Amino acid sequence: MKKFILIILLIIGFLPKSQVKQGFVIPPHPRVGLSLSGGGAKGFTHIGVLKVLDSLGVKIDYISGTSMGAIVGGLYASGYSGKEIEKIVLDTDFYTIIANEKTRVETSFLNKSIDKYLITVPIQDGKINVLPKAISTGQKNIYLLKELFRNVSTIDDFSKLPIPFMCVATNLETGSLNIFEKGDLSQAIMASSAFPGLMDPVKIGDSLYIDGAMTINYPSKPLRDKGIDVVIGVDLSQGLAKRSDLNSAISILNQVIDFGIQRETINQYKYTDINIHPDLGTLGATSYDAKKQILDSGYVEAKKYITILDKLPKKTDTVLRAPMTGIYSNIYKIDSLQLVNNNIFSSSYVQGKMNLKTPALLTYGNINKMIDKLYATNNYKLINYDVIQKDNLNILRVDVQEDDTRFFLKFGLHYDEIFKTGLLLNATAKRLFFRNSTISLDGIIGDKPRYYFNYFIDNGYIPGFGVYASGMSFNTKTNSGDIIKTVNWFRTEAYIQSIYKEKYALGGGISNDIFKIRGNPTETYYNAYIFLRSDTQDDKEFPTRGFYLNAVGKSLDLFNKNILSRSYQAKADVKIHFPVTSRLTYSVRLFTGFTVGSSDYENYKYSIGGIFEQNLNNFVPFDGYQLGEITDNNILLASNSLQYSLSKNFFFTGTFSIANLFEDIQIKEFLNVRYKSAGLTAGYKSPFGQIKVNYSHPLNNGHGNFNVILGHWF
Repeated sequence: MKKFILIILLIIGFLPKSQVKQGFVIPPHPRVGLSLSGGGAKGFTHIGVLKVLDSLGVKIDYISGTSMGAIVGGLYASGYSGKEIEKIVLDTDFYTIIANEKTRVETSFLNKSIDKYLITVPIQDGKINVLPKAISTGQKNIYLLKELFRNVSTIDDFSKLPIPFMCVATNLETGSLNIFEKGDLSQAIMASSAFPGLMDPVKIGDSLYIDGAMTINYPSKPLRDKGIDVVIGVDLSQGLAKRSDLNSAISILNQVIDFGIQRETINQYKYTDINIHPDLGTLGATSYDAKKQILDSGYVEAKKYITILDKLPKKTDTVLRAPMTGIYSNIYKIDSLQLVNNNIFSSSYVQGKMNLKTPALLTYGNINKMIDKLYATNNYKLINYDVIQKDNLNILRVDVQEDDTRFFLKFGLHYDEIFKTGLLLNATAKRLFFRNSTISLDGIIGDKPRYYFNYFIDNGYIPGFGVYASGMSFNTKTNSGDIIKTVNWFRTEAYIQSIYKEKYALGGGISNDIFKIRGNPTETYYNAYIFLRSDTQDDKEFPTRGFYLNAVGKSLDLFNKNILSRSYQAKADVKIHFPVTSRLTYSVRLFTGFTVGSSDYENYKYSIGGIFEQNLNNFVPFDGYQLGEITDNNILLASNSLQYSLSKNFFFTGTFSIANLFEDIQIKEFLNVRYKSAGLTAGYKSPFGQIKVNYSHPLNNGHGNFNVILGHWF
């Protein structure tokens, strides 16, 4: 008898706990609603439930969702099947979306030249704002949601979707519940999922909204209020944390937030008929790397309810389906651009940064890339958009939230073997004298004090105007490390610059160079120059793909009437990075420089040696040699490297370089190789910039060099 009772208890223990409301009976011809709760990554559970509902052919008449439940529910309501949503989720890198980092490829030329700061502190209304509102502004969420909901982008009444839909958000100022049933679907879903600290509050109309979980995380009652007869709910609550897990400020804060969420969730049970409540164990709201496991748990749990779910009404019609593939396939003829809420930056500036010339044939993917370029200027907090139709025309409506912060303090730290230790202090001001202007002053305190000044007026399509100045001191050395000379170099430039397709910068200007070399009289030169630049490298310090070009033509010593023959220089620095595999990158660097005319300008001769990325006139990096060790009028240089990524942030790089420096331009010099070197670098991409240890050696003769590099280049 005891054995029989034990067997019965074991069987009962393995049976699913009943989550069907006591006394529930399916009424005749019921309207069925689906309530999807919030829970971050735990919300992938909903997809498994949807797959079961699809397999049974259950007809859903209304969907309500909060947070991740709003995202999944919105997709299902828009015509995606459970399997299609599964594919979308498995193919999406949610960590990248949450991080919301601006891609370097899309960043403006000015910002690429100053991506060297560790800390940026905005100053607004005389106050220093150290902490941001949240980790993410939500910009990448907009790109994803606009693509996914493109087929229903013209529907602003959510009850007109293939399945009527509503989502829950919380008014940040009043703390009251807000149910979105009309408006911009993507924006409403963003508001519903804007978890405090993770994503900025979303502005809709005159109000700010945050995650609906702060009021109703399990929105079953709103379905009852719509006259829904049967409510199927997916509850993601996992109970409050135990004392042993409350060991950090974040865990305690989450526990406090969960008090209200758990209390309201229990209240919603009385409006829920079939409560699907999977046990996710230790998986939490940030378990985005366990997508498949979470999704499968929802599928397994929902299958326990097949008997009762199968009794619900079945689909009899075919709803509008969003395509499984071809997210970028919808092509629109954009006839014009309409800017909304732009008080600072003009339409020509915006179109120039987006590289948009109307009319244009564009996909949502194209538009996202254009918006990303505009967002990467750092002049906007958030950019939303819609393609609207009016009078048989397609209008790209861009709604901007401009960043009105004008003043910034920035800080950096760096070490290399040429300038040694340097602490960077920067002051930046925007819109000083002109609307589209940026002024920046760097002061470097350390072994080799330096300064850099930038002032640029960026006019988009219209050519911009800039002023640049710098001052520095450095030593050239022999192979044994003895100082050849100490150079004090001061440069001032005024130039105009035009941008083509946000990939190429073309311009020209006048520069003034002052050279003060110990033991020699001060020399001053005025030069005219033109330039062509491009930089699509994905990373400045550990690039894996992209292209870099800096080509300059220069006429030296313009105002010197005593020279018999004017001197001209042309140089081009090219870097190309080819990803061979996901871990291996082959890079080639080619540098050519020629001098025509007088060769009396010692300070403009080409020199090789040292490892650096700073602009040092005609000095060119070359492994195995000291800075300025070899000098002549003309140069041909090629450097080949293989970079292998041991993990996301650890790299090994092997480099082989050849060069020829020569006095006169002759055909035979193009085939001659006088200098060779090889080097090996171990590198780590830290939150504080690069950490590199390099050993290189000339292959001709001489001593090898050991280099340590810390922090972003400046």
